[in-house]
Amino acid sequence: MYIWNETETREQGFTPLANHVKWYICSIASGLYLGKDPQGVIATLCSFRFWLGFGIGGDYPLSPTIMSEYANKKTRGAFIAAVFAMQGFGILAGRIVGIIVSSAFNGAFGAPSYLIDPKGSTVPQADYVWRIILMVGAIPAALTTGVG
Repeated sequence: MYIWNETETREQGFTPLANHVKWYICSIASGLYLGKDPQGVIATLCSFRFWLGFGIGGDYPLSPTIMSEYANKKTRGAFIAAVFAMQGFGILAGRIVGIIVSSAFNGAFGAPSYLIDPKGSTVPQADYVWRIILMVGAIPAALTTGVG
């Protein structure tokens, strides 16, 4: 399922598909460094999140522009509002995913409060929480490109 039609793809070239595939790959790769070396984790995270932000930052001003070019006069305002409303829904969905994953790990690997046991309050499996949350970001990119 593609979010653009055949005419847009011909006019803009291969860019929309390439951007979405890049977002998909960078979202998955952001959490894939499986070593315990802190420098490796930070290097991998910074590298892939930089390229993800670079792509999204380039797309941010283009989305409403492209939407306004292809919308007719009657629906243009509603379409532009929908583009910006989806950003809010994405932020909300990200927070919900974070709460669900954190709660699931807290329930599965219960740890004492930080006030009771500062060292024991972070279980070793907590490293997977942020990785899963970052990788879930690949789902919207996969859905819009037809990869998933």
